[in-house]
Amino acid sequence: MKILIQCDYTLLLSDRWHSTSASSFSFKQTHPSARTTEMDISYERGNVIAQMNDIEVSEDFIAELMKLGRLDGGRLSPAAQSTINPLRSEITSSVRSLLAILKYHLRHFHLAEGGYAVKSERWGKTANDLRDLPTILSISHDDFSNAPLNSKTSAAVQAALTDGIQPLVAMRHLHRAKLESQPHHKWIDATIAAELAVKEVLCRAHPNMESMLIEMPSPPFSKMYGSLLREYLGQESPFRKRLISGQEKRNVLVHRPGKQTVDHQEANDYVAYVEKAIFHMLSLLYPDDTLIQNAHGRVGVAQDR
Repeated sequence: MKILIQCDYTLLLSDRWHSTSASSFSFKQTHPSARTTEMDISYERGNVIAQMNDIEVSEDFIAELMKLGRLDGGRLSPAAQSTINPLRSEITSSVRSLLAILKYHLRHFHLAEGGYAVKSERWGKTANDLRDLPTILSISHDDFSNAPLNSKTSAAVQAALTDGIQPLVAMRHLHRAKLESQPHHKWIDATIAAELAVKEVLCRAHPNMESMLIEMPSPPFSKMYGSLLREYLGQESPFRKRLISGQEKRNVLVHRPGKQTVDHQEANDYVAYVEKAIFHMLSLLYPDDTLIQNAHGRVGVAQDR
Protein backbone atom coordinates (compact mmCIF):
# COMPACT_ATOMS: atom_id res chain seq x y z
CA MET A 1 0.00 0.00 0.00
CA LYS A 2 1.27 3.47 -0.87
CA ILE A 3 1.11 6.66 1.17
CA LEU A 4 2.59 10.15 0.99
CA ILE A 5 4.19 12.34 3.65
CA GLN A 6 3.78 16.11 3.54
CA CYS A 7 5.75 18.39 5.89
CA ASP A 8 5.36 22.12 6.47
CA TYR A 9 8.50 23.77 7.85
CA THR A 10 8.58 27.40 8.99
CA LEU A 11 11.66 29.32 7.83
CA LEU A 12 13.70 30.83 10.66
CA LEU A 13 14.76 34.28 9.46
CA SER A 14 16.88 36.95 11.11
CA ASP A 15 15.31 40.26 12.15
CA ARG A 16 17.32 41.99 9.41
CA TRP A 17 16.14 39.77 6.59
CA HIS A 18 15.08 41.21 3.25
CA SER A 19 14.36 39.33 0.07
CA THR A 20 13.32 40.31 -3.43
CA SER A 21 12.13 36.72 -4.01
CA ALA A 22 8.35 37.09 -3.96
CA SER A 23 7.52 33.86 -5.80
CA SER A 24 7.67 30.29 -4.62
CA PHE A 25 10.17 27.89 -6.19
CA SER A 26 10.10 24.12 -6.45
CA PHE A 27 13.01 21.71 -6.11
CA LYS A 28 13.49 18.00 -5.74
CA GLN A 29 16.16 15.59 -4.61
CA THR A 30 16.34 11.84 -5.18
CA HIS A 31 17.86 9.72 -2.44
CA PRO A 32 19.93 6.51 -2.68
CA SER A 33 16.73 4.65 -1.71
CA ALA A 34 15.24 5.94 -5.03
CA ARG A 35 12.65 7.92 -3.08
CA THR A 36 12.32 11.60 -4.01
CA THR A 37 11.66 14.64 -1.81
CA GLU A 38 9.78 17.43 -3.57
CA MET A 39 10.11 20.90 -2.00
CA ASP A 40 8.33 24.21 -2.50
CA ILE A 41 9.92 27.21 -0.76
CA SER A 42 8.54 30.72 -0.41
CA TYR A 43 10.02 33.63 1.51
CA GLU A 44 6.68 35.40 1.10
CA ARG A 45 4.87 32.53 2.86
CA GLY A 46 7.85 31.99 5.13
CA ASN A 47 7.93 28.23 4.75
CA VAL A 48 9.10 25.13 2.93
CA ILE A 49 6.60 22.43 2.05
CA ALA A 50 8.32 19.08 1.53
CA GLN A 51 6.50 16.03 0.19
CA MET A 52 7.43 12.43 -0.54
CA ASN A 53 5.03 10.41 -2.69
CA ASP A 54 4.44 6.73 -3.46
CA ILE A 55 5.90 5.37 -0.22
CA GLU A 56 5.31 1.64 -0.01
CA VAL A 57 4.24 0.56 3.50
CA SER A 58 2.43 -2.35 5.11
CA GLU A 59 -1.21 -2.40 6.16
CA ASP A 60 -0.07 -3.06 9.74
CA PHE A 61 1.94 0.14 9.64
CA ILE A 62 -1.07 2.14 8.48
CA ALA A 63 -3.29 0.54 11.11
CA GLU A 64 -0.83 1.58 13.82
CA LEU A 65 -0.62 5.16 12.57
CA MET A 66 -4.40 5.43 12.53
CA LYS A 67 -4.46 4.86 16.30
CA LEU A 68 -1.88 7.50 17.18
CA GLY A 69 -1.93 11.29 17.35
CA ARG A 70 0.64 13.97 16.64
CA LEU A 71 2.48 13.77 19.96
CA ASP A 72 2.43 9.96 20.22
CA GLY A 73 5.83 9.37 18.61
CA GLY A 74 7.06 7.70 21.78
CA ARG A 75 4.34 5.06 21.44
CA LEU A 76 5.40 3.87 18.00
CA SER A 77 6.44 0.24 17.80
CA PRO A 78 10.06 -0.54 16.85
CA ALA A 79 8.83 -1.75 13.46
CA ALA A 80 6.93 1.48 12.81
CA GLN A 81 9.89 3.56 13.96
CA SER A 82 12.17 1.68 11.55
CA THR A 83 9.76 2.65 8.75
CA ILE A 84 9.21 6.29 9.71
CA ASN A 85 12.74 7.28 10.74
CA PRO A 86 14.44 6.81 7.32
CA LEU A 87 11.58 8.65 5.59
CA ARG A 88 11.73 11.61 7.96
CA SER A 89 15.54 11.60 7.76
CA GLU A 90 15.49 11.78 3.94
CA ILE A 91 12.93 14.59 3.90
CA THR A 92 14.71 16.73 6.49
CA SER A 93 18.09 16.02 4.85
CA SER A 94 16.76 17.42 1.55
CA VAL A 95 15.33 20.51 3.27
CA ARG A 96 18.60 21.13 5.10
CA SER A 97 20.55 20.72 1.85
CA LEU A 98 18.26 23.18 0.05
CA LEU A 99 18.51 25.79 2.81
CA ALA A 100 22.28 25.35 3.11
CA ILE A 101 22.72 25.96 -0.64
CA LEU A 102 20.53 29.07 -0.47
CA LYS A 103 22.35 30.33 2.62
CA TYR A 104 25.95 29.72 1.62
CA HIS A 105 25.96 29.68 -2.20
CA LEU A 106 23.30 32.34 -2.87
CA ARG A 107 24.47 34.06 0.33
CA HIS A 108 21.01 34.25 1.90
CA PHE A 109 22.49 34.89 5.30
CA HIS A 110 19.12 35.95 6.72
CA LEU A 111 18.38 32.23 7.07
CA ALA A 112 19.15 31.28 10.65
CA GLU A 113 21.66 28.50 11.29
CA GLY A 114 19.61 25.32 10.96
CA GLY A 115 17.00 27.15 9.00
CA TYR A 116 13.57 25.88 9.98
CA ALA A 117 11.08 24.80 12.62
CA VAL A 118 8.51 22.05 12.26
CA LYS A 119 4.97 23.33 11.76
CA SER A 120 3.39 20.04 10.71
CA GLU A 121 4.33 16.58 9.47
CA ARG A 122 1.41 14.65 8.00
CA TRP A 123 0.73 11.42 6.15
CA GLY A 124 -2.11 10.06 4.07
CA LYS A 125 -3.15 7.92 1.14
CA THR A 126 -3.89 11.11 -0.81
CA ALA A 127 -3.11 14.81 -0.34
CA ASN A 128 -6.77 15.38 0.52
CA ASP A 129 -6.76 12.92 3.41
CA LEU A 130 -3.86 13.84 5.66
CA ARG A 131 -3.32 12.96 9.31
CA ASP A 132 -0.63 14.06 11.74
CA LEU A 133 2.46 11.88 11.68
CA PRO A 134 3.31 10.71 15.22
CA THR A 135 6.33 12.66 16.36
CA ILE A 136 8.06 14.39 19.23
CA LEU A 137 8.02 18.07 18.30
CA SER A 138 11.38 19.81 18.13
CA ILE A 139 12.91 22.95 16.66
CA SER A 140 16.05 22.96 14.56
CA HIS A 141 17.86 26.08 13.65
CA ASP A 142 20.80 26.76 11.66
CA ASP A 143 21.65 33.55 9.81
CA PHE A 144 22.00 39.59 3.61
CA SER A 145 21.77 38.13 0.25
CA ASN A 146 23.68 39.25 -2.83
CA ALA A 147 21.83 37.01 -5.26
CA PRO A 148 18.03 36.75 -5.41
CA LEU A 149 16.17 33.49 -5.67
CA ASN A 150 14.62 33.74 -9.13
CA SER A 151 13.95 31.55 -12.13
CA LYS A 152 17.62 31.57 -13.17
CA THR A 153 19.19 30.90 -9.78
CA SER A 154 16.50 28.36 -8.86
CA ALA A 155 17.59 26.26 -11.84
CA ALA A 156 21.17 26.43 -10.55
CA VAL A 157 20.02 25.42 -7.06
CA GLN A 158 18.19 22.43 -8.53
CA ALA A 159 21.32 21.46 -10.47
CA ALA A 160 23.37 21.57 -7.25
CA LEU A 161 20.81 19.38 -5.45
CA THR A 162 20.73 16.93 -8.34
CA ASP A 163 24.54 16.75 -8.42
CA GLY A 164 24.68 16.26 -4.64
CA ILE A 165 26.82 19.35 -4.04
CA GLN A 166 26.85 20.24 -0.35
CA PRO A 167 28.23 23.45 1.15
CA LEU A 168 31.36 22.88 3.22
CA VAL A 169 31.08 22.52 6.98
CA ALA A 170 33.75 25.23 7.01
CA MET A 171 31.15 27.70 5.74
CA ARG A 172 29.49 27.65 9.15
CA HIS A 173 32.71 28.85 10.76
CA LEU A 174 33.14 31.47 8.06
CA HIS A 175 29.61 32.71 8.68
CA ARG A 176 30.27 32.83 12.42
CA ALA A 177 33.39 34.89 11.74
CA LYS A 178 31.32 37.32 9.66
CA LEU A 179 28.88 37.83 12.54
CA GLU A 180 31.45 37.98 15.35
CA SER A 181 31.79 41.50 16.76
CA GLN A 182 35.18 41.02 18.43
CA PRO A 183 38.07 41.13 15.92
CA HIS A 184 40.17 38.71 18.02
CA HIS A 185 37.52 35.98 17.83
CA LYS A 186 36.63 36.90 14.26
CA TRP A 187 40.23 36.18 13.24
CA ILE A 188 40.29 32.82 15.01
CA ASP A 189 36.97 31.67 13.52
CA ALA A 190 38.10 32.70 10.02
CA THR A 191 41.31 30.69 10.40
CA ILE A 192 39.33 27.64 11.53
CA ALA A 193 37.17 28.05 8.43
CA ALA A 194 40.27 28.25 6.21
CA GLU A 195 41.77 25.10 7.72
CA LEU A 196 38.56 23.06 7.54
CA ALA A 197 37.79 24.25 4.02
CA VAL A 198 41.07 23.20 2.42
CA LYS A 199 40.88 19.80 4.15
CA GLU A 200 37.31 19.25 3.01
CA VAL A 201 38.06 20.29 -0.56
CA LEU A 202 41.13 18.05 -0.80
CA CYS A 203 39.19 15.13 0.70
CA ARG A 204 36.36 15.62 -1.78
CA ALA A 205 38.82 15.80 -4.66
CA HIS A 206 40.78 12.76 -3.46
CA PRO A 207 38.98 10.73 -0.75
CA ASN A 208 42.09 8.59 -0.19
CA MET A 209 43.73 11.65 1.43
CA GLU A 210 41.22 11.73 4.26
CA SER A 211 43.27 9.74 6.78
CA MET A 212 46.32 11.92 6.20
CA LEU A 213 44.41 15.20 6.50
CA ILE A 214 41.93 14.30 9.24
CA GLU A 215 43.75 11.87 11.50
CA MET A 216 47.26 13.33 11.39
CA PRO A 217 48.50 16.78 12.50
CA SER A 218 47.51 19.44 9.99
CA PRO A 219 50.13 20.51 7.47
CA PRO A 220 50.78 24.27 7.54
CA PHE A 221 48.82 26.56 5.23
CA SER A 222 51.99 27.05 3.19
CA LYS A 223 51.71 23.41 2.14
CA MET A 224 47.92 22.91 2.08
CA TYR A 225 47.20 26.09 0.09
CA GLY A 226 50.40 25.68 -1.89
CA SER A 227 51.84 22.39 -3.10
CA LEU A 228 48.86 20.20 -2.13
CA LEU A 229 46.34 22.33 -3.99
CA ARG A 230 48.68 22.59 -6.96
CA GLU A 231 49.17 18.82 -7.07
CA TYR A 232 45.54 17.77 -6.58
CA LEU A 233 43.52 20.66 -8.06
CA GLY A 234 45.95 22.08 -10.57
CA GLN A 235 46.92 25.39 -8.98
CA GLU A 236 47.88 26.81 -5.62
CA SER A 237 45.76 29.42 -3.93
CA PRO A 238 46.31 33.00 -5.12
CA PHE A 239 45.64 33.95 -1.47
CA ARG A 240 48.29 31.65 -0.01
CA LYS A 241 50.50 34.41 1.44
CA ARG A 242 47.53 36.09 3.11
CA LEU A 243 46.43 32.84 4.70
CA ILE A 244 49.93 31.93 5.89
CA SER A 245 50.18 35.32 7.60
CA GLY A 246 46.69 34.86 9.01
CA GLN A 247 47.52 31.46 10.45
CA GLU A 248 50.67 32.83 12.08
CA LYS A 249 48.69 35.66 13.67
CA ARG A 250 46.01 33.24 14.81
CA ASN A 251 48.66 31.15 16.60
CA VAL A 252 49.88 34.24 18.46
CA LEU A 253 46.32 35.22 19.40
CA VAL A 254 45.58 31.74 20.76
CA HIS A 255 48.88 30.77 22.36
CA ARG A 256 50.24 34.17 23.43
CA PRO A 257 47.21 36.20 24.50
CA GLY A 258 47.82 39.93 24.73
CA LYS A 259 50.95 39.82 22.57
CA GLN A 260 49.15 41.01 19.46
CA THR A 261 46.04 43.05 18.74
CA VAL A 262 43.74 43.07 15.71
CA ASP A 263 41.63 46.04 14.67
CA HIS A 264 38.16 45.68 13.20
CA GLN A 265 39.07 46.59 9.63
CA GLU A 266 42.04 44.22 9.60
CA ALA A 267 39.84 41.38 10.83
CA ASN A 268 37.12 42.16 8.27
CA ASP A 269 39.69 42.19 5.47
CA TYR A 270 41.07 38.83 6.62
CA VAL A 271 37.61 37.23 6.68
CA ALA A 272 37.06 38.50 3.13
CA TYR A 273 40.31 36.90 1.96
CA VAL A 274 39.41 33.59 3.58
CA GLU A 275 36.09 33.64 1.72
CA LYS A 276 37.86 34.43 -1.55
CA ALA A 277 40.26 31.52 -0.96
CA ILE A 278 37.41 29.10 -0.19
CA PHE A 279 35.43 29.95 -3.30
CA HIS A 280 38.59 29.81 -5.40
CA MET A 281 39.09 26.20 -4.26
CA LEU A 282 35.42 25.35 -4.79
CA SER A 283 35.57 26.81 -8.30
CA LEU A 284 38.39 24.38 -9.10
CA LEU A 285 36.57 21.43 -7.51
CA TYR A 286 33.20 22.17 -9.14
CA PRO A 287 34.02 23.95 -12.43
CA ASP A 288 30.52 23.36 -13.83
CA ASP A 289 28.49 24.51 -10.81
CA THR A 290 26.89 27.85 -11.67
CA LEU A 291 26.23 28.93 -8.07
CA ILE A 292 29.82 28.39 -6.99
CA GLN A 293 31.28 30.04 -10.09
CA ASN A 294 28.99 33.06 -9.61
CA ALA A 295 29.80 33.26 -5.90
CA HIS A 296 33.50 33.07 -6.77
CA GLY A 297 33.00 36.05 -9.03
CA ARG A 298 30.95 37.99 -6.49
CA VAL A 299 33.42 37.72 -3.62
CA GLY A 300 36.21 38.94 -5.89
CA VAL A 301 39.36 37.51 -7.39
CA ALA A 302 42.01 39.94 -6.07
CA GLN A 303 45.21 38.08 -5.19
CA ASP A 304 47.90 38.42 -2.55
CA ARG A 305 49.43 41.84 -2.30
